[in-house]
Amino acid sequence: MLRLLPLLLLAACDPYGDWPEATDAFPWVYTPEEGLEDYELVRWETETWDPASDLGSAGRYLLKLQNKRMGAPIESLEHFAAMRDQIPPLGAGVTINFVGDVMWLGENWAHFADPVAHLLDGDLRVGNLETPTSVDHSVDLEELGLFTFNSPPEILDGLPLDVLQLNNNHTMDVGEDGLENTLDEVAARGFVQTGIDEHATVAVGGQDIAFLSYTWGLNMRPEPEGHEVFVIPFGHTHEDIDLSRIAEDVAANPADTHVVLVHWGFEFEYYADPHFLQLGRRIVEAGADVVVGQGPHVVQPPELCRVNQPAFVPGVGTCSLRTDDDAPRDALILYSLGDFSTQAPTIPIETGIIATVSLDPLGVGWEAVTNVSVAGLRAVVPLAEHAEQSIEHAAELARLDTHLGTAWKRTPSEGSP
Repeated sequence: MLRLLPLLLLAACDPYGDWPEATDAFPWVYTPEEGLEDYELVRWETETWDPASDLGSAGRYLLKLQNKRMGAPIESLEHFAAMRDQIPPLGAGVTINFVGDVMWLGENWAHFADPVAHLLDGDLRVGNLETPTSVDHSVDLEELGLFTFNSPPEILDGLPLDVLQLNNNHTMDVGEDGLENTLDEVAARGFVQTGIDEHATVAVGGQDIAFLSYTWGLNMRPEPEGHEVFVIPFGHTHEDIDLSRIAEDVAANPADTHVVLVHWGFEFEYYADPHFLQLGRRIVEAGADVVVGQGPHVVQPPELCRVNQPAFVPGVGTCSLRTDDDAPRDALILYSLGDFSTQAPTIPIETGIIATVSLDPLGVGWEAVTNVSVAGLRAVVPLAEHAEQSIEHAAELARLDTHLGTAWKRTPSEGSP
């Protein structure tokens, strides 16, 4: 008995003694949804179908674009309902604005973002450019083909951003020469790019901030021979996805804050699948302080993750992790910011958010944007302003208030006038 006493005392003093094994708790354990419509099951990121040849799946995909997948496993709904009040509101110090997917517009290339430029008031402004900008290729969607994009470089003139993520599933839409043209046009306008050949570290406000960028794939196109595009197949749900590259890149890019930009997620789904909640936790364990996702084209609620804080027991309503360094910290996962473009003007309501993240202390605020016709041209505008003129947009703003929670919502007085 005396020999067992030290072990018993150690167990009694273990601050993590109440923690379950990770794979025995949510998001590894959950109740799958039942009764889904066929279109709700179409998930392109798994790369199990070719929309150009599988017209049935393509049709269901378009139905999903129109109708969305609104539900989620019951544990996910309970988890994010509990999470809403845990998201820390925006603080002082260095702030970064993040926007979602910037895609093919069709018109108003250089001025589409003018109505919301004043909302991007952070020390750095970051977004995902999900279209090539090649002067040597057509910008006509009929010529380009199904789900293939290219935009004139003028779209860059309308971007009130500083850092552009360039690796995503549309990076190779017009080939390697199109990628070369895009890199040239981006560099000529002074943007910092991340995701092609290298990651970016930017100094601002006395801090070094690393932006590490990864994409789930290239829409079944081959990777370029002359460039690294950092592909990690996030959506392969039945694989043990290797995230060691992210941990290696965090170690190789020392900084005060590590922001991991991930182009991932199942499109048109209002909640991140538990599969991505698992990956998000693993990316935080790899060293990410902020994880920012784009790709689903709708806004998904975020999570605050506690790292090395044993009082927070992981499970439904709590994201809590333990790492080898035992250093306590908080991390933020923004699963999807929606769209920052007018790429689907036939959809009645298409929204996204501008997420503003403060680094010291860690906090975040959100402002909703949508695209409408302004003086006959499509533009991105503040959703709150347009909600005053449209019952449909007012209902969408109310939905986002419920979906995301208003405790961390920015008020107009917090941003630039």
